[in-house]
Formats: sequence, C-alpha cells, structure tokens
Amino acid sequence: MLKKGVLGWPQIAGLGVSLVIAGQFSGWNYGLVGNGWANMLAATLLMAMLCGGLALCIAELSTAQPHAGGVFAYAQIAFGPFVGYLVGAACALALTIGTGAAASFLGAYIESVFGFGGWAVRVALFAVIIGIHMVGVGEALGLTLVAGAIAVAALLAFGGAMLPHVQWTNLLPDGGGFVHALSPAGIFACVPFAIWMFICLEQVSSAAEEAADPGHSMSRGIAAAVATLLLTALTVVVSAPGAAGIATVGGAADPLYAAMTHRGLYGEHDLLPLIVGCGAVAGLLATFFSIAFSASRQIYALARDGHFPRLLARTNRRGAPWTALALLVVVGLPLTLVPPEKLLLCIVLLLGSCHLVLFAAYLKLRRTHAHWVRPFRVRGGPAVACIGMALTLVVIAACFQLELALLGALAAVMAAVILNYGLRAGRAAQPLESPEHV
Repeated sequence: MLKKGVLGWPQIAGLGVSLVIAGQFSGWNYGLVGNGWANMLAATLLMAMLCGGLALCIAELSTAQPHAGGVFAYAQIAFGPFVGYLVGAACALALTIGTGAAASFLGAYIESVFGFGGWAVRVALFAVIIGIHMVGVGEALGLTLVAGAIAVAALLAFGGAMLPHVQWTNLLPDGGGFVHALSPAGIFACVPFAIWMFICLEQVSSAAEEAADPGHSMSRGIAAAVATLLLTALTVVVSAPGAAGIATVGGAADPLYAAMTHRGLYGEHDLLPLIVGCGAVAGLLATFFSIAFSASRQIYALARDGHFPRLLARTNRRGAPWTALALLVVVGLPLTLVPPEKLLLCIVLLLGSCHLVLFAAYLKLRRTHAHWVRPFRVRGGPAVACIGMALTLVVIAACFQLELALLGALAAVMAAVILNYGLRAGRAAQPLESPEHV
C-alpha cells in the first residue's frame, strides 16, 4: 500500500513545477526557428491556458476521487475499462520515454557545465534517482522540491540579468508590430515546442492518494505551480531572444547559456552562466525525479487493477512501488541512446491524445457523477474543458510533423498495448468508485 497523508500543498506545487521546469531551459526555443517570436509567445500563452486548465480540471476530479493512477482512473470511470486503460498506458509510455529524454538532457548539461559525461553518467543518474525513490516518496519529493526551487531561482536570476538587455528589434527584426507578425501557420508550427514548457503538469494528480487533505492541498498546489511556471516561461521567452536575437537562441542546445554569452555579454567563466547552468542541472534533476514518480504510479495503478502483470504492483516496506521503478530503468536507460529531440514529439503526441480524452471525461463526469463530493470545483469548468479540447486538437495535428519511422514505432507499441488488454481484459479490475470516495 502507498503511504497516505504525506504530501502537503508545497510538495504538490513542487512536484508540479518539477515535472515541467526542465522544458524551460531547452527544447522550447526550436519553435522560434522560421516562425518568429510573436508566434512563439502566442503559442506559449495558449499552451499555458491548455495545460493549466487541464491540471485544474483533473484537480477537481482528484479531490473527489483520489487515485494513484490519476488520469487513467478518471478516463476509466467515464468511458469504461478499455478507454481508461489506453489513456493510462499511453501516459505511462510517454512518461517512461520521458525518463530517457530527461537523462539524456541531464547528461549533456552535466558535461557542458562540469566537463564530464557519457554513458557512465546516465547509468549513475538512473541508479541514484531510482534508488532514492525506492527509499520512499517523502524523501524523493523532498529533494525534488529543493531542486525545483533552485531551477526556478536560476530562471528568475537569468531574467533579472537579461531583461535590461532586451531590444524590441531582436524580437521583431522586420520592424513590424506584434499583431502584424502573428500568423495562424506560425502559431501552429510553434505549438509542439511551446507546450514543452507546461506539459505533464496534469500528472501531479497521481499524488492525490498520498496527499494530506486532498481537497485543499491539490488545488492550492496546482494553482501555485501554474502561476510559477507561467512566470518563468514568459521570463525566458522574452529575455533570451530579446537579448541575443532569434538566430542565436533558436537553434541552441542551451538557449539561456547562448543568450548570456552572446557577443561577450557574459564570459563563459562568469558567475551568472555558472548559476544558470547549475540551475539547468537542478531543473533536469527535479524533472527526472518527478517523471519517475508519476510514471511509476501510473504503472503501479494499472498493474494493481489487473491491466499489467501483478508483479508491477508490488511495493516495498517503505511503500514505494519498487518493481514499477525497476521497469523504468529497463526501458528508460536504453532510450538515452535515441536523440532526445526525436523523443520530444513522441511524448507530446502521446500526452496530447490523452488530454483530449481527459477533457471529455471531465465533462462527462461532471454530468453523470454530480453526486460526488468535490472539495474543489473549477469555475466555468465545462467552458474550460471545451476550450481545452479545441486547443488539444491543434496540438495533436501539429505533432504529425514527426518523422514517419517514429510514428510507425509508436503505432506498433500501441498495437501491442491493445493486444495486452485483449489478453487481460477478463482479469482486470472494474473501475474504482469505492463508497469512501463518493
């Protein structure tokens, strides 16, 4: 059994921020290339609206029906075991892929900042991070909260240092106005990269079963996470290209470092680049911790309900799902051999497909399960969900710029997932809706 009542709202907020914060150090900037800053800013605001709205909708469900499987459980209650299983499996797959991408990004940053890296570092990262999770969720999330706070501080320090150097001509080099620079095609192309700064925020719902007073801690924690992430995202989107130009930042593997060292603004050995580099490492560590937490809980919940082998539902004496955590090493470590930028769109496509189902599940459960006691309700929830569904369709369509080989690989994996369901359907548990939660 998982431990109950060990997470307060600051830890929930820390988990939410940590799940996402690494995407604000790199990855988002590729949307600038060929599309312009105005379109990237518009896409950023739209994706903040999408992911923040989804997180709040899921928070409402998680306070009414806490469940370690989070999003999988709510899709299952709304649309039945098969749809719930597909959502849970897709989320688990995306998060497991995310462990490989996080380890690759982290290894690259460690090599850039500290001068050592390679395969040995990636193995060590998996060993340390999964090992800490084996000790227990309280210890793991305590470190996550610290690492996420360091990353946020580094981003704000970056913004404070770079904003005075922002020039409007760097953001709009053609000299036109902001509205004139906007285009539907440009915003569409930026969407998969802009959502990288916010995606996975809804996965914080996996912590509801271990939260103290979920009705207050989940809503407060998610609201704090959304506000923090929006502030840091706007900081980097404005200050990095505004100080160094779109050409410098757009194609950089480390856009913040590239912006700081552009034209000798800061030297490579100055204190601020070192602080931001360490903040990037901390942010990636926090994201790695958080992805491992959410992925293991998704796998655990699916196995507990009979959709995956029961072996994956085992917990140790500290309440940690140790077999699910071990699976992350088996799958995630080999994925560090794949270029992480190729994994980005796979993750966005998988999670985007889940988002569409989750918004629909929220709308249905609002109507069919009105009797649930909801300690937290989203104001204008149905409207938020409808807008979110429309934006999610845009995200899914934009992800089909993914190369054909990876699309084929994802299709093959999902076919295997469906086959697994067919073999196990008779043994899977019914949707969770125990009287104590109603």
